[in-house]
Amino acid sequence: MAACLFVGITSTLLLPLPTGWSSGWRGELLNRMHSPLMGICCVALIGFFNSQKAKYISILAAAFSAIGLAAMIELVQPWFHRTADMGDFMWDMVGIVAGTLWGLAILLQPMGWRLILRTLALTCLLAPPVGWTVKVMMAHRAADKCFPILTNFNEKLGGFFWTIEPALNPAFQPRSQHGQMILERTSQTAASAHLDARNHDWTRFDRLELDGTLEAAESVEIGVRIDLNHKDGPRLRAGGQMLPGRHRIQIQWPPSQPPQNVHQLVVFLAAGNPTARLNIHQLRLLEREDAATPQIDQ
Repeated sequence: MAACLFVGITSTLLLPLPTGWSSGWRGELLNRMHSPLMGICCVALIGFFNSQKAKYISILAAAFSAIGLAAMIELVQPWFHRTADMGDFMWDMVGIVAGTLWGLAILLQPMGWRLILRTLALTCLLAPPVGWTVKVMMAHRAADKCFPILTNFNEKLGGFFWTIEPALNPAFQPRSQHGQMILERTSQTAASAHLDARNHDWTRFDRLELDGTLEAAESVEIGVRIDLNHKDGPRLRAGGQMLPGRHRIQIQWPPSQPPQNVHQLVVFLAAGNPTARLNIHQLRLLEREDAATPQIDQ
């Protein structure tokens, strides 16, 4: 049983990830799942070494073996279309500590102390993924509450499902500050904001309204892309011109395919001239009957 657990957990950590699970909140959940997996692996190794060594030696041997295994997995993961990450290794260590505490509880004679130590071990084992899952559920609730408004950065979890792609030039890093999204582009670097739409149905909407302030020498095109089903699926592309200053613009996407299962929304400034800085105050979806054509309010 110990050998089967060891092989099964190692294989799980090396399997290619499903589409869309390599980053964002899903990627973070998988990162934190390293903790219980490596904890169980450590306990399995303790069981394996128990048949050959004294108990305390088995626990130490299992802990060091698990650390070596975790390091080796991170090193070879790029060969299996995964990424090596120090954060993953730290969650591995949390799990190994939990597994070691579980094993050490065997050495304690008073049942009360054994129960306390194993409770602490279970807490270390489950707290990372469970805590993150609770946070995701709270963010889901907050996002659904303000829908079809897609931005709510003044609340603690208002930007949970948004990620901003950094520019290559450190002087033009897109960033979020003061409860708003800020995108900056140059002639050679683009900027984009990505919303994980969680496969929601947007078929009753056909436009995106952007309330923002543009700092540029002339009008700039704001691009919009909607990825359907998953990031490698069909896409809807649209764009609209925005003048310098604060304006509300509406960008209508083509009706070629209804956005029934929306994987993500991308708002971007393509690389080009002039240099531009876009401060996004609010993004919201508009239903089909509101208007038929894009427009710019000045």
